Formats: sequence, C-alpha cells, structure tokens
Amino acid sequence: MRALGDADRHVEGYCCWRAPSPVWCGVLMLTALPALLFSQPPHHQDMERYSQQASQAMSSKNWPEAASALEKLARMAPNVAEVQGNLGLVYYAQNRVFDAAQAFERALKLNPKMDQARMMLGLCNSELGRNEEAIQLLAPAFARASDDATVRMIGLGLQRAYAAQADYDKASQVTSQLLKRFPKDPEILFQTSRLYAVRSYRLMKELIELPADSPWAHYANGEVYESMGQYDTAIAECRTVVKMAPQLPGIHFRIGKIMLQKSQAPQSLEEAQHEFEMELAVSPQNSEAEYELGEIYRHRSRFEQSVEHFSQAVRYHPEFEEAQIGLARSLINLGENQEALEHLLGAAQLDPENDIPHYLLASVYRSLGESAKSELEMGRFRKIRASRRGGATEDAKPGANSGVTRQTIDSELAPKP
Repeated sequence: MRALGDADRHVEGYCCWRAPSPVWCGVLMLTALPALLFSQPPHHQDMERYSQQASQAMSSKNWPEAASALEKLARMAPNVAEVQGNLGLVYYAQNRVFDAAQAFERALKLNPKMDQARMMLGLCNSELGRNEEAIQLLAPAFARASDDATVRMIGLGLQRAYAAQADYDKASQVTSQLLKRFPKDPEILFQTSRLYAVRSYRLMKELIELPADSPWAHYANGEVYESMGQYDTAIAECRTVVKMAPQLPGIHFRIGKIMLQKSQAPQSLEEAQHEFEMELAVSPQNSEAEYELGEIYRHRSRFEQSVEHFSQAVRYHPEFEEAQIGLARSLINLGENQEALEHLLGAAQLDPENDIPHYLLASVYRSLGESAKSELEMGRFRKIRASRRGGATEDAKPGANSGVTRQTIDSELAPKP
C-alpha cells in the first residue's frame, strides 16, 4: 500500500520553497542615513563618502559595492539603526538571508519602531524556516499593508510560513487574498499551485497509509499507479475496490479508462467497453461512460450506436463539449449534416478557443453549399491554431470532463474496423 513511496523524494523536494532574489529594495528603502551620522567625529569625511557610495550603489543595484560601503559605515557607527537596516536590505538582495536577518535584528534593537525592518525580518525568518517567528511578524503586517508591492511580498512570505507549518487553512486564506488582488501574477500562481499540490499529495499519502480494508485506499493507490504508467497494477487495485464496494459509482469507468491508456488493441477496447457498460449498470446516467461508449462505436464505424450513446451523454450533460463534437461527427458520417451543425455550433459556443468545432463547421457548411460560412470557419480554425503555435495551450475548462478521451483533428476520420 505504498504506491506513493516511489514519488516521495520528488514531492518532498517540491516542498522546499525559495523565493527569487527580491526586486523591491528600491521600493522598501529604509529611512535615509541620518545627518547626525556625518557629524560624528573623528571620521565624518570618510563616513560621508561611504554613505554616498552606499546610496549610489543601492540605487544602481550594485549590491557588493553597497555591502562593502555599509559594512565600513557599520564599523564606524555601530549604533545607527538606519545603517543596519540598509545593510540588511543589501544582504537580502544578495540572497544572504541569514546575514540579513541578523542586520535587521540589530536595527530593531537600536530602533524598535522601524516597521520596514520588522517586516523584512519576518520575510527572512520565513525563508530560514523560522516559521513561528515569521508568522508573528508578517501576519499583522499583512493585515495593515495597503500598497501592492508590500502586500505581495508579505503575502508570499506568510503563505510560505503557514504552509511549512502545515496550517493549510490559513495558507489558503492568504492565497485567496493574493489571487484576488493579483490574478495574473506568475509567481503567485506558481507558489499557489505548489501549495495545493503539496496539500493534495499529503492528503493522498494519509489516505494510502490507512488500514488496507478501505476501498478508498485501494482507489487512491490505483490512481497513483495509473499516473506512473503501471496499468496492470492500477487495474488490480481497482478490481479490489470492485470486490469491496461493487456499487461504488465511477470505479468501472476508471478501469475502462486505464484499459484504453494501456492499449488500443481490439481486445483492450472490448474489455474497456464492458467496463463502461458495467458502469452504466451501477450509475445509469453517467455521461462520461456514455461518451466513451460512443467513441468506441464511432471508431468501429457503427455510427447509429455511437449516436445513441453520444445523445445520452449530451442529454445528461448539455455542456459536455466533447460529447457534442463526437455526436456531430457521427451524424456527419450518417449524412445528417444539418443536425450535426446544431451540435457543432453549441460546442463552439461552449469553448470559442477550441479549434475542432470550427474545422468541422467548415466541412459541414461546405457540404451544405454555404461557401462563405465555410471559409469564415476555416479562418477561425487557422487563427486558433496559429495562436497555439505562438505559445498558447489547450486547457480543460473548470468543470469540464477533462478525464475523457479528447476529440482531436486526427480523430476526425473514423478508422474502419
């Protein structure tokens, strides 16, 4: 029951978060070095020179030069909080997070009212794994923050600290606020996907480690083996689920899908068909099982039967885009172009970025003698294809039947049996 064991090292490595080097030091620059610094004897001229060097270097993001100048200033004026705060920023920009934390701690010891230093110390603690300390500093700062740069920084650090403590409820609350404010931010999307992936993995791991008499543990194991390409073992786990819970909806469909992934040989198709039929015996309105049966019959050129199953899938789930397309293709093969047109237009409306309905619409309009509409749809098809070549990807929409056989251009012509 340790199917996840083979993947443990990958996911555990995936849990180690490290934010990229910050680009916000200019935004969060601490209070300028005070004038009293330059009046301190006996090296006020040297101190003024190092101060100017540090300021210029930080402005140009020359972190090594800025660190060198600030370190000299810190030795000459060890009791000036602003020097320590700026030194902390420079260390942080160099990814010297431990050194940065020490500098911020010194700054706060000298001046407890330096809010920016407190916030930066919280970020350092988050990256150093001092999660409790990080949360104590970052949680109140996140509640008070208003400008985008500060909210983003604190939110990412706080999310990381909560996740490291496995406090996923609070991590998710922070994540929701970040996504609402920065819905297209690449780093926020990346870190959020990590958070949910790690949480999902750990929940699945806990499920698999439950006593072996749970059908859900075998179900989970089957999905893990399936993801690893170990189809025979995955099917065996699902067969165990059937023995333990023969009326469990979805399990026969899962077996059928694994069989289709394993092989497209005639025997595998026969076995998969049997599983989809068994699924309908348990769950008679399963639109996905109806769809897969429609596909199997379509690829055997048994179009009347494929229409029956696709029609049932669309009846139970009118927004099932793949079923609409499969039904249209079967109708086209039966010469029912006008009826096929209705379903293709419906599919195109469900997802305007799916090129398959437009490709088929061009063919249907041409057969109906509507050349202008045919050319228009072919133009739409080519435009969508060109955008994909430019980097866009075809994704399943939220709530879509993403676990079913996808309709593709290559499946336009049904192979003969």
